[in-house]
Amino acid sequence: MDFDLLRRIGGRNFRDMGGHPVSDGRRVRSGKIYRSAHLATVPDEHPLRELTLRTLITLQSRLEVRHLGPPKPEFLASGVRWEHLPIGDPWFREDGFHKIETEPGHEHLVILTEFLTDWQSFFKILAEREVYPLLFHCSAGRDRTGVGAAILLEMLGVSRERILEDFLVSNITFPQIPLKGTQLEPIFALIDEHGGIEGFMRDILMIGPADIRSIREDLLEDAND
Repeated sequence: MDFDLLRRIGGRNFRDMGGHPVSDGRRVRSGKIYRSAHLATVPDEHPLRELTLRTLITLQSRLEVRHLGPPKPEFLASGVRWEHLPIGDPWFREDGFHKIETEPGHEHLVILTEFLTDWQSFFKILAEREVYPLLFHCSAGRDRTGVGAAILLEMLGVSRERILEDFLVSNITFPQIPLKGTQLEPIFALIDEHGGIEGFMRDILMIGPADIRSIREDLLEDAND
């Protein structure tokens, strides 16, 4: 794991997830939910410093937090709730990076299927009321964060074309190791196997209709507002 590289990209790959149109004519609210790379180092001039968050979710392993540091204190001030969901703990070890063997092209699916309890916790937090504005991040803000963003946008009714566009924005930060849209296809296939996003959330993540409804109520608005 190149921690020196990761330290240099703190706060990058940041974006507001709002603005996407959804299938029922509404859109994702702006100023409610954000994604980013790690927050242990953030440039002095950065839009993150203008945010007033209620909740911060860290998807890094414990080893990454130990080496890179937790979010900078200013992002945890004023009663901001910090939730650490250590996705990837079995992979990030002091003796090196040990990724689970998987079929090529299914790496992002494994990020989901090997850590179902953490992802259930992630969406349970999103379903709570009074948790927004909320930011979630991993170290690079592209793989674990990308999986969470893709599932959330699917739940909100954003088209898969736009979900892929959002996923691939990370290539601006990481042009040397670009993501491919095909990397999300196994996740979409799993969703489809369960009859759509509601069945997937129920069967795979044990997230029921009431939680889905709460997330949609908080994160969607009329497109004319």
